[in-house]
Amino acid sequence: MPAAVAAAVVLAIVVAVTVGLLRSLSEPSRGAGAEGGPDRCVAAPDAGQQDVDPDDSPEAPWPHIRGERVVVHFAVAGLPNRYAGLVDRAAKIWARSPCVEPVVVAACPSRANCSTIVARERGGDDTDGVSDSDDRGGVRRSNTITLYTGLLDDASDNGALATTVHEMGHALGLVHRLDPDSVMNAETDDSTDPVPDAIDFTNLVTIYG
Repeated sequence: MPAAVAAAVVLAIVVAVTVGLLRSLSEPSRGAGAEGGPDRCVAAPDAGQQDVDPDDSPEAPWPHIRGERVVVHFAVAGLPNRYAGLVDRAAKIWARSPCVEPVVVAACPSRANCSTIVARERGGDDTDGVSDSDDRGGVRRSNTITLYTGLLDDASDNGALATTVHEMGHALGLVHRLDPDSVMNAETDDSTDPVPDAIDFTNLVTIYG
């Protein structure tokens, strides 16, 4: 093989490997959660959610077929750019679950599983976010997440992302965790890791698998 041809082949291989690596780093995993999390949406028949706060209000799941990925739309029309960007990042984080597929849209399609996200300046009790749902017959019919910018505007991007991930977790059916380091604990701040841990992803499997 001529040297020029061999060099061209080697270059093509290097380019292909590099493109594949960059793509894998830029796209969220579609089949696994956090390190040690589940890679399939299959729960044991007697599985229960782990580390849940017994004093928290229950959350209902979206209509689903057990073991199949459920699509939940998050509508961001009218949301300030910073918060629309945070919702997009949070959706990519939760998409690591094999059970849920969060989709960020301007407005939800008709009859879709839909959580609308709105921004308000202030809420009660100095809260930075809240998730409210319409649950009927043990199933979630709709959801609204309110992000309170009066507090979140002063939060770091990490803290604001943690709040967004937390409220989206509720919208997906998760309750508060007891672990103070979990993003699903009732209290989050600028130091909270916004990435859910393996227990959060396993709890989603318990709900939907």
